[in-house]
Amino acid sequence: ILIMGGSSAFSSEEVRVLSSEAQATSNLGGGQAARSDFDFGPIKVWLRDDGRWAIEGDVMHRSGFCATYQLGVQFGTGSPGCANVKWLADPIYVTKRLQCNGAGAFHSGGSYSFAVKSRFNEINCAQRAIKCNGKCN
Repeated sequence: ILIMGGSSAFSSEEVRVLSSEAQATSNLGGGQAARSDFDFGPIKVWLRDDGRWAIEGDVMHRSGFCATYQLGVQFGTGSPGCANVKWLADPIYVTKRLQCNGAGAFHSGGSYSFAVKSRFNEINCAQRAIKCNGKCN
């Protein structure tokens, strides 16, 4: 699912989202928490049953001007294919980078969520969100 927010003459903010189903890793050994992985092509997300999560990957900027990009994620439960998802919360943005002149940049960040920890076994979808302010692609 891809949704692009358009820019108007009054706003230079754009949000691009993409949903993905979980791939479960039930036991990572060595006492490490169980985890779910979400694949968004060049961007990957993992979520552990202790409530910790991370997102990382390349964010592309194709404009010859500059824009500030933020990378975030939200988790939820939904039908197969991540249809009719009920999101636990709005996207949480964990990176912020200025990108110029058609250059991509590697973004990496993470956080902890008690809501995610308490609903880990129900979560089967994630939505990657890229927010852009400025002269976006």
